[in-house]
Amino acid sequence: MVSGDRSTRWFALWLSLAVVLAMFVACDEALLDGGPPEANGEPRMVAVGGEQLLAQLGSLFDTSLRVRVLDADGRPIKSAVVRYTLLAGSGAFSSDSTLTDDQGFTEVTFRPASAGMTIIEARAERPRGIGRVQFTIQVLNDPTEAAMMARVSGDNQSGEAGSELPLPLVVRVESPDGFPVGGHSVTFALEQSQGASAAVIVAPGGPAAGEVTVNTDGGGTARAYLKLGTAPGVHSVAARTLIGPVGAQTSTSQTFTATATAVGPARLIIVAGNNQTAVIDTLHQPGSPDFQGRDPNPFVVQVVDEFGNPVSSVAVTWLVSDGGGFLTPSTSFTDANGLAQSRLLVVTEGRNAAVAIAAGTNAVEFVVTGQVLVPPSEEGDGGGG
Repeated sequence: MVSGDRSTRWFALWLSLAVVLAMFVACDEALLDGGPPEANGEPRMVAVGGEQLLAQLGSLFDTSLRVRVLDADGRPIKSAVVRYTLLAGSGAFSSDSTLTDDQGFTEVTFRPASAGMTIIEARAERPRGIGRVQFTIQVLNDPTEAAMMARVSGDNQSGEAGSELPLPLVVRVESPDGFPVGGHSVTFALEQSQGASAAVIVAPGGPAAGEVTVNTDGGGTARAYLKLGTAPGVHSVAARTLIGPVGAQTSTSQTFTATATAVGPARLIIVAGNNQTAVIDTLHQPGSPDFQGRDPNPFVVQVVDEFGNPVSSVAVTWLVSDGGGFLTPSTSFTDANGLAQSRLLVVTEGRNAAVAIAAGTNAVEFVVTGQVLVPPSEEGDGGGG
């Protein structure tokens, strides 16, 4: 699509050149076929093709400045010296002076270096007193020059960690006159991410990389997609390109931000409290100096998503599945680290068990063995047998 646009642009330039050349030929033929112009009593120099001209930066064609030098009787003057002076604007001539041919014609080409109004004076130096012609050239900006890049859409999206965002990150590149610039390269680079596997991609489902480079389309837009990392948090992508005329380009960028949200709970992990032994003291009162009963330590679980990231604010339900006692609390919520806990109190002798359950995850079981405290005399009797 971009190459087609360029072909159309160059075809239009060639067509414009052909029209200008035809005008020059017609003007020459009119001057030659009709004989010398009527005498006005003094030598003079006239512009061939007009004094008001149009040019464009970046064009393949230089601007032609053509004049004819005539004597007082309207006859062409051969070998007259015409010198060209730049009064306003910037650019370069193919030569700063030329000689007229046997029909009094001469020309020079001018290549503008800046947009805006350019004024050039052509003056006959020899013979003197012939006069001068002033050309005014309106120089347009190069339509292929990138002057600015704007963010169009795709900023401030959010999605689950590890997913691809649905909307592309889109920028638009424009010329100094505000027109779209096609075929201009833009690089999208991942600057900030969370977890693993974050990347930018050219198209959904395509190969992922830390950065990709794409060309703008006919509308001057370039786009890429963002795959979020496996952990919640802020991501950012910078779109970078070069702007300005060739030889004096500078880098400019636009930044897109996105937020990865936590994925739902995927599994429960036992952190602490499994396979404990609790002492049941039936010989002494709780709180007395001789009381040796010991409750189990808290049961601790962690809720994580499919990438292993902790998930907060998940309700965990605790149930006694074997033995006796009771759990407190019966429901707890995970903290910022995905942790939740409960305690089993008043265990019974032998095997006691509790399960932790959270929606969308697996259940995990904690086992506590209850041992009744044996009186010292019974321990001694048993040891001496």
